[in-house]
Amino acid sequence: MSQIYEKNHKRIYDFLYKYTQNADTAMDLMQDSFLSFHKHYSDAGLTEEKSLMVLYTIARNLSINFAKKFSTTKEIYSEDIDLHSHNPRLEKQAVYQDLEDRLYSFLGELKEDERSAILLKNVEGFQLTQIAEILNVSVSTASRLVIRATEKVTAIALRENLVPD
Repeated sequence: MSQIYEKNHKRIYDFLYKYTQNADTAMDLMQDSFLSFHKHYSDAGLTEEKSLMVLYTIARNLSINFAKKFSTTKEIYSEDIDLHSHNPRLEKQAVYQDLEDRLYSFLGELKEDERSAILLKNVEGFQLTQIAEILNVSVSTASRLVIRATEKVTAIALRENLVPD
């Protein structure tokens, strides 16, 4: 169990942070995910890959339950970068960080399944079969969710006049 935690706790936390946009909530949910996994699956003899899929499923379900139970306030933290440094590289990094933060804020406008699917595909790098397993849907449904979510985020970005140079 400790190996599974060491290898995957950062990935699960990152997924939950991008899902909830709140560092404290993501940390709590990440810990709850591993506790639940340990309680229910520690003696199941799952492979490492299957354990990871189960962890993502638990994390996603806990975040959905949390969102339904509590009204959450999204907090987006960005590093303070001195834009007056006249360092084009730092300025470009700040612009990309702002773009990324704004794109993540758009995820709140998606349905739960769409948000999960696009994060699992584009941020976590999972294949459609893995996404389908985590979301407990067919592969074709997972594909449709990714496509629909991508189209919605693109439409929101256009609506907000957020197009990269």
